[in-house]
Amino acid sequence: MTRKRRLSRPADPAEIARRRAAERIREAGAAEWGLDRGVLALAVNADVETRSDVAGRLVRARRQDVFDLLRARGRLSPAALDAVRRLQDDIACLHRTQTGGVSYAPRVDRSVDPQAFSDARRRAGARIDAALARAGPVSARLLAALCEPDVVLGRAADWRAVVERETGETLADAQGAILRMACENLAGAYGMTDRARGP
Repeated sequence: MTRKRRLSRPADPAEIARRRAAERIREAGAAEWGLDRGVLALAVNADVETRSDVAGRLVRARRQDVFDLLRARGRLSPAALDAVRRLQDDIACLHRTQTGGVSYAPRVDRSVDPQAFSDARRRAGARIDAALARAGPVSARLLAALCEPDVVLGRAADWRAVVERETGETLADAQGAILRMACENLAGAYGMTDRARGP
């Protein structure tokens, strides 16, 4: 008894086109790829903090910086960490490009109001200047040298090298103390700024 040979039908061109289009969309949408658990499990990513949604999917990953490490060790107050994050947010606003985000502001003929963009950057620059002026010159130089490369360029500076360059301090314990003091000075500066602005 011979087996009946099963003939395969030719592929449907429309189906092939649909599969290729779906593949191109999947490859082009890098933002939709998600986070790779295997990569995040590598030893080099031990300092990456991840968050999951209720379904267990990874939705956010952020590499911890020196300020997170100091806070985790109990060496930095919550107010000081909040002040550093506030400074980093203002630096990010100052250096953000006009195409860097979606704007839902009212537009006429799809034009973007360039004045609003400049105003937001100007206000961020003024907030940075006011806070750093009140924090003191050494703290201001140190925090600017640590925060700007991380926020603007996306790469963290070697904090010990920055502290040594900006202050001349070479002892490891003293470098940590100087950085903590700069963060506390920044928290006090933001407190004075907020009180001066009033309720």
